[in-house]
Amino acid sequence: MSEFLLRLQDSALAQWVGGAETLLAYPTILTLHTLGLSIVVGTCIVMDLRLLGIPRGVPLAALQRAPLLIWTAFAVNAITGVLLFLPSAEQKAFQTVFHVKLACIALALIVYVRIRRLVFRNAATLSAPVPSEARVLAVVSLLLWTGATVAGRLMAYIL
Repeated sequence: MSEFLLRLQDSALAQWVGGAETLLAYPTILTLHTLGLSIVVGTCIVMDLRLLGIPRGVPLAALQRAPLLIWTAFAVNAITGVLLFLPSAEQKAFQTVFHVKLACIALALIVYVRIRRLVFRNAATLSAPVPSEARVLAVVSLLLWTGATVAGRLMAYIL
């Protein structure tokens, strides 16, 4: 495993991402990762808060097209996340906080899919009261996205 990680880390792509003196390398990739994160997490937070009744005036139907936005931004995040991982693959792969981040993201996406199936499956469910399971999942989602964001930031400080 360590040999594979070292090969990744020593690849030309990893060297370019981590060491190129151009704004197109690390700074642009990090910016795209941050934008993708803000779209995914921001959209999920808006949906979670609406399911919790904040604000009640926003119809659930307004969030019905969110999956295209979320999955597109998530694809950007996945690609840029791999690119950001490459320059220090050996170090990051063994960080507990990195595994916590990935687990929180995976669980948050599972929760998101479950919420979509509960609340957004048809027009009738959009006009019905929000199921209590969806409210619980909204709270779990908020906690998981917070955990993923905090863990991601801590990766720079915890070795």
